[in-house]
Formats: sequence, C-alpha cells, structure tokens
Amino acid sequence: MAEENFLREMDNLKPRRYHYFITALSDAGYFLDGYDLLVIGPALIFIGPLFGLTPVISALIGVSTIVGQLFGGAIFGFIADLKGRKTIYQWDMLIFAVFAVLSGLSTNATELIIFRSLLGLAIGADYTLTLSIIGEYSPVKGRGKFLGTGLMSWWIGGTVAVALGLLFLPFGDIAWRYLLAAGAIPAIIVLIMRRNVEETPRFAAEKNDVKEISEIKRKFGITRDEYDPSETERLVAVPNYTKRSVFVFVSWFLNDLIFYGIGIYTSVLLLELGYSTHAGSLTLTLMLYIIGVFGTLAFVFTADIFGRKKWQAYTFLLQGLALFVLGIYAIIVKSAPSIVLLFPMFAIFYFANAGGTGETTGIFASELFPTRHRTTALGAGTAISRVGAIISAVVFPITLTLYGIVPMEMLLFVVGLVGFLITMFLGEETKNRSLESISSDLTASR
Repeated sequence: MAEENFLREMDNLKPRRYHYFITALSDAGYFLDGYDLLVIGPALIFIGPLFGLTPVISALIGVSTIVGQLFGGAIFGFIADLKGRKTIYQWDMLIFAVFAVLSGLSTNATELIIFRSLLGLAIGADYTLTLSIIGEYSPVKGRGKFLGTGLMSWWIGGTVAVALGLLFLPFGDIAWRYLLAAGAIPAIIVLIMRRNVEETPRFAAEKNDVKEISEIKRKFGITRDEYDPSETERLVAVPNYTKRSVFVFVSWFLNDLIFYGIGIYTSVLLLELGYSTHAGSLTLTLMLYIIGVFGTLAFVFTADIFGRKKWQAYTFLLQGLALFVLGIYAIIVKSAPSIVLLFPMFAIFYFANAGGTGETTGIFASELFPTRHRTTALGAGTAISRVGAIISAVVFPITLTLYGIVPMEMLLFVVGLVGFLITMFLGEETKNRSLESISSDLTASR
C-alpha cells in the first residue's frame, strides 16, 4: 500500500525542477542517438568517393549502427528490467564516446562498419532507457509532453549533424572524420551529469527499495500525501498483452521500414537524382530535418489533447500518401519529379514521421507494458523495429541504383496504409492514464 501511495503521489505532482532535469538528461541521450544515426548520410557524401564505395558497402555502413542498436536494445533492455535503470543509464555514454572517436579515426570501410556497429550498442541501450525513465518519473497530466521531447531531441540531433556537414564542407576529404567524432564531446558531458541520478520511482517501488524511494521523495520535496485519497481504482480486466505486443512491435517495425531508407540517404538521394551540389543537397536535407523538429513540437503540445492513437494512425497514412503522389507523378510523366513537387512531399513525409509515428511507436511501448517488463518491451521493440530499419536502409540504395525511386515509393505507400489500419484496429489510447492503470487495466473511478 505504501508503494501504491508513493506512485499516486508521483502521478499527481505538478511538474517540478527534477522532472525537467531528468527529462533533459534523458533527452540528451536521444539527441546523440539522432546525431550519430543521421550523421552518416552527410558523412557518406565525403566517404563514398574517398573509399570508392559500392552501393552495397555504402548500405552496410549506413545500417551498421542500426545493427548495433538491434542487439544493444534487446540485451540492455532485459538487463534494465532485472538490475534497474540507473546503472546502464549512467555508463552507456562511455561506450558512445569511445566508438564515436574510433569511427572518426577509421582507415577503411571495414573498420568504420565495426566501430559504428559497436557505437550502436550504446544507442540501443539508451533507446530502451530514455522513454522508460521519462515515463516512470512523469506525472499523469503532461506525460505525453515529457515523452514527446525525447524524439524532438533526436531530430534536433539529426539537424545538428547536417548543419555540421555544411559547416565542415571547407575541410574537404577530412570533414567526415570531424563529423563522426564530434558526438563524443556531448556524450562525455552527459556521462558526467548522469552520475548522480536516482533509480526511477516505479522500479524502486517494484523492488520495494525504501532507501531509493526516500531519496526520490526528498528530491521532489514530497513531505506528505499529495494525492486525493478519495480517488480509488477498480480492476476492470486483465490486459491482452498478445494484442498489445502485436500492435506495438508491428507498428514500430513499419515506422522504421517507411522512414530509414529515406531518412538516412536523403542527402545522397538528392545528389543522385541530380537536384543539387553537395552544399545544396545538405541545405535541403537540413531544411527537411528542421521541418521534422517542428513536427515533434506539434506532438509535444498536443499529445495529451488529441492522444497518441490518432497521431499515429493519421501520420502513417499521411507519409504513405506523400510518397504515393511522388510515385504516381513519376509513372505518369516518366521521369523523376521536379524539386518543386519533391520537396513539399518530402516535407509532409518528414513532418508526419517526426511528429507522428516516430514519436508514438516508442511511446506506446513505454506505456502499454508494466514496470517489470517495460525496458524489455522497449528493447524488443527497438530490436524488431531495427530489422525494419535495416531492410529499408539496405534495400533503398540498392533499389534506387537498379530500378529508380518509384518502386520504393509505391511499396512504402502500402507500408503506411498497413500502419494506419493496424493502429485503428489494434491501438489503445493511453493519454491521461497512470502507467499502473494502463499496465494492469485499472481504471480510475473519477
């Protein structure tokens, strides 16, 4: 009962300084994840000619970090449910920093693939922890806003990666080394700042860790019961976790399948389609990433109003339709669409992914499973989704080289349509419900 009261206290708090502190530290990890995943696109502009890369080797470099994420998410998510969040949370940035530097020092494609894969282990670990930690600290009202800032930081990281690609252009063939190694600097800062974080309230309550609970209460200034004792809860039904698992894992897989081929290779794609120079390609990519940031802002301010389910369903559909328009145009005109059409459709695609499915797929994984399985579920979701990312990142450049862009656009339209249908028929709304209410299907009587 004491643990239940403690969690109710946490759920009913108004946002306090430590909420923002723990969210900022977690978002910093997502910032680095976005930077290191998306920086490979601008870097490949320099690496490709220098190493004489074939499309297959370019694809392997592009997916190497994603492969690392797959294993990092699955392994560290399971460990975090057994041993707690804070140990991995405090140390994964060290792996991050070491292999970011080594990636920048690579002398050939093989070394780069190995180092980027090992870097992905840390990214995968952080993916499983960021949303868990933010969600397990956040009050019920506003939890969607706090969770939404995670992917916003991811997109800001990607935007910074492209901006640095432009800034480092004058360095010529060595520019890619600075791009890949630069992520180590903020990683070390975050590593130091995470040293004093507490275990999450829900994991502490799960393990009945009185010392941790007492320290968390002290940091939040909780000196009395701050929940309304009249708010009782009643058991409605045991959740269908098979249905939830299918919904979460399939929709996350589809999100990565539809995004990563385009997301990683946008700058290379614009060059291969003959739209611009290196600087022009990076500038257009930067503009798209900034649009992505605005998409995440839209989600942050509306997630607790419109809910997660509507955002996910309609943004799946919107992404598919944007690519469908491009594909149909190319079929009718028998040529690649002009930049006048391509850029607005890509802008819609980026806005919808960043502000919609890119946000909600991970958030659903963090909200629909109980504390004892939460990071395992997020780790499994990360691993399964990265299979979709790998397929997309490998197939996209090869298909582009062999058959042009139309087959991928039409295929990804179908992916968006399937994502819409799965969300509408299998998705649950989680806004304004406590994590305990969601995970045990307890419904407040208020």
